[in-house]
Amino acid sequence: MIGTAFDEPICDGTLKALDDHVGGVEAALGRPKNAAPILVYWLDDVEDYCGKGRGGCFFPGTRVLFSTGASITHELVHAVLDSTAQTYFVEEGIAEIYSGVDAYYEPDPDDGDLAGRLKLSRSAYRDGKLDYAAAAHFMRYVHDSRGEIAMRDIAEVIAKGGSTGAITKAIENVFDSTIDEIEGKYFDEAPSYFHGFAAAEVERIDGLAEGHEVHLECDEEGTRGPLGIENGGLYEVRRISVDRGGTATFGVTGDDGGWVTLFDPNASRGLVTNWAAPDSRVDPHATTLRPGEVADVVLDPGTYLMVFAADTDDTDVGATLEMEALPPFGGESAPEAG
Repeated sequence: MIGTAFDEPICDGTLKALDDHVGGVEAALGRPKNAAPILVYWLDDVEDYCGKGRGGCFFPGTRVLFSTGASITHELVHAVLDSTAQTYFVEEGIAEIYSGVDAYYEPDPDDGDLAGRLKLSRSAYRDGKLDYAAAAHFMRYVHDSRGEIAMRDIAEVIAKGGSTGAITKAIENVFDSTIDEIEGKYFDEAPSYFHGFAAAEVERIDGLAEGHEVHLECDEEGTRGPLGIENGGLYEVRRISVDRGGTATFGVTGDDGGWVTLFDPNASRGLVTNWAAPDSRVDPHATTLRPGEVADVVLDPGTYLMVFAADTDDTDVGATLEMEALPPFGGESAPEAG
């Protein structure tokens, strides 16, 4: 059940994605299905309910959460765990990675030892001293190193309201190592960047020289919306792979009211996004065109996202992307989704 602070409809694709998200998190973390509905208040500002500077909050035992659009999938993970535990670093890290967003962090011993972070106090958490990027990055390292069985063991401790000592012990058990040993391996082994789990949801396009068209209609399962309070609209996302860099001609066709945004989701590694509901502001060079507009864009090798969007229902919007000398598109496989 969803209550909103805006007039735009929530499209069938978004409603289905949120339902699927809850089921997927329950399965991944080994939590029993709960038939009681989760009541989501999708707002543009949650400060009155959650406190200053927060994007959302969940109240254990109530099945009620308040959230801005970007934080709903994060808060739904908390709703699945439904815990009163004070294992903030681990639980927030789990909520981040299972929300679908990318994880980026440069592990640095000078930022604080792992044992200390696992024991973050309630007062420190309320004062905003939890580093969400560090928490997400470490828990993604745990996931990729030890698998979802380990995540289920840890989730069980959290769901039962385990102490910080119990969560530390659970992590030591899944690695069969001490926290100091785990920390040493983490600093030595962990890459700085992980694709978010939501990346696997995004359809890949092999090439756009011949164009790619999307039909947006809110009551169709493939169409999502709104993308955000500030821009509303309907949207679908596609992924393209650039093998060799160069300047490409980017053009958009279609009905009035449509537009396409092309951007690099990895442009600013300190900022991460959910590829299935992306925020193009992570790329300062994001390019948005409306039908009839054409622009030259410089592309580096890598993965780019295209958001096909519209102001109104029942809209066709298409895009072409051509690079004469250096055809950019190849057969990149989908990123690992765990």
